[in-house]
Amino acid sequence: MELIESLDLSLNQLNGKILPSFSYLNFLNHFNVSYNNLTGQIPTSIQLQSFENLSYVDNHLCGPPLTKNCTTKGFSTDITNNGGSDEGSKVNWLYISIVIGFVMRFWGVVAPLFFIESWRYAYYQKLNLVGRKLYVFRATIG
Repeated sequence: MELIESLDLSLNQLNGKILPSFSYLNFLNHFNVSYNNLTGQIPTSIQLQSFENLSYVDNHLCGPPLTKNCTTKGFSTDITNNGGSDEGSKVNWLYISIVIGFVMRFWGVVAPLFFIESWRYAYYQKLNLVGRKLYVFRATIG
């Protein structure tokens, strides 16, 4: 593995830290981990720190070659999203709103039928009437 010349892991939704073993890749000419969710300090090596900042874009990384400095406890800067895409939370809110809409509509129909007796009787009479009409229709056709 130490003979790898090119490694492009961009846009792979990777989480966690860059492993220190990447610093042993001495023949690496191209390295890209941009647009993932990596955190922590970039391992110290001449090879990894020689790549452009674009190789580490849209991650929560710190240390050279980036301008974010690391402290012993973590980052000295915040890890807010700096103008990157926020698609992950949009997808989550979409599913949450679908579930909330379904629950509200479901209970908007079921709750009155459950609690208001006159609505319940009217609903089941209408349902019974539709069922009888379907039965008569089916009996006359075939």
